[in-house]
Amino acid sequence: MEQILGVDFSGARDAGQKIWLTVCIERDGALHVKSSVPAAAQFDADSRAACLRGVRAAIERADVVGLDVPFGLPAAVHDRESWTDVVSLIAGIDDPETFRSRCVARASEVTGGDQQYLRRETDADRGALSPYHWIRAAQTYYGIREVLQPLVGEDAVAIKPLHDGPATPVCETHPAATLRDIGLPTRGYKDDTDRSRDRRKTIVEGLQMTPLSMHGIEEYLLDDVGGDAIDSLLTALAAWRASRNEFSPEGAFDPVEGHIYR
Repeated sequence: MEQILGVDFSGARDAGQKIWLTVCIERDGALHVKSSVPAAAQFDADSRAACLRGVRAAIERADVVGLDVPFGLPAAVHDRESWTDVVSLIAGIDDPETFRSRCVARASEVTGGDQQYLRRETDADRGALSPYHWIRAAQTYYGIREVLQPLVGEDAVAIKPLHDGPATPVCETHPAATLRDIGLPTRGYKDDTDRSRDRRKTIVEGLQMTPLSMHGIEEYLLDDVGGDAIDSLLTALAAWRASRNEFSPEGAFDPVEGHIYR
């Protein structure tokens, strides 16, 4: 049985509450949920550094990993020729705000001041924000610099669809793209209101129609007002679906920028 890990990632200081991990196993052609917890409970830690160490270790233990974080940058905002060069570029930047401002400056330069937040080819196709948008910049920065870069440096992972090999396959996901592909609501489920809970209920009921066995965590998903538990489950589901398709790219993509699976 393969262990499928889905990580709903965050670059927030309170990473223990914002990062969420769902572990599933594949059995008899279905995906069975084994656990779904925030990083604080998984690693008995709240600090960003401790949680990111825990995420790296969890990735190495898994057989297939989905990670809800941008893996790269639009080609227009850098002069690097390979994805690993982009990773090295980000690893050399001191903080998320410097990372964001450098990308914004380059985007303004190449567009004559018309645009600040450019998107990758895969972002546009999946309806995702720019990887260095102010909402996502810290997520992208810490996800690449503190999670992917150390693992790639140790040859512990194979980034799909960019790398082949026996290392743990890791793929980029975007929960909204997975929801859209299944035909479920993509917005309005992340709040502590009756309307948002109804949206979460619609999503949970819809996911029960997929090859996904939740094993009694339905109320748990409904009670998580931030939607992180649902997002980590969607990330695991997307990674599993990609693995069953041998990580074949779903449409055109730029190998320097990365690819979102759904």
